Amino acid sequence: MLVRANLDLPSKLALVVLLWVCAFALAWALHIGLCLLLVIARYVLPPLRPLSKRSASAFSKFILYSITAAVVVVSLNSLFIKSGDIIASVLGFSFYEDGLLFGLRTASRLILLSLSILIFFNSTPLKVLISYLQNKGLPPYLVLMLLLTLHFIDQLPSRIHQIFLAQQARGAPVDAGVLSRTKALLSILSPLVLSSIVESIERGTALELRGFLSRPSAERATDQVDTRVNLLTVLFYLMSLATIVYAAYQWLYV
Repeated sequence: MLVRANLDLPSKLALVVLLWVCAFALAWALHIGLCLLLVIARYVLPPLRPLSKRSASAFSKFILYSITAAVVVVSLNSLFIKSGDIIASVLGFSFYEDGLLFGLRTASRLILLSLSILIFFNSTPLKVLISYLQNKGLPPYLVLMLLLTLHFIDQLPSRIHQIFLAQQARGAPVDAGVLSRTKALLSILSPLVLSSIVESIERGTALELRGFLSRPSAERATDQVDTRVNLLTVLFYLMSLATIVYAAYQWLYV
């Protein structure tokens, strides 16, 4: 049995598990540190780099949106949770320490969870992920459901843009202001949902006719089994277990 230490798909899945465990088990200051490490790793490690320019653009936008959301969450919590010492007063509004800490824990946890998932899907080809899940014996219907869902999410921005342009060409006031955009929301959502349902049914039927739902034969599955052990995968899972044990010890004895 061979041992390897490269960041392949199982290693990235184990890394996501580790980050999720850390998000719920560690302090918010460590969450911020892990987020910074993930951002650096996205540029340094080739296996974690986005697959396309659109993925890279989505990653950059996520960083900007997450910073804005974190500031809003922390500010609102420190303003409305009136507990602890007052750390600042701006224009007559007082910000409290306990609310600030709660907002930091909430925002840092959500950003770490979202960032780990975003990096995984931005750097993993969908075909590789689906093939991996099939080889691991996941039920075909679950694999098909995941495939259609990920495809829908991937095509969602371009589909919304197409519907927006079509409504604008018909004279709908979709860009005349906030109120006009709100009124035109239903006219954009309705064709979006209906077209997505129709495309999902057609795509699912086409995949079923091509034998997607049939399980691979025993000989084919045996040929695709990788018996090598990835050192990074084992290390990430051991670190996840150690983090859970540490959090349990802190909760019970400290």
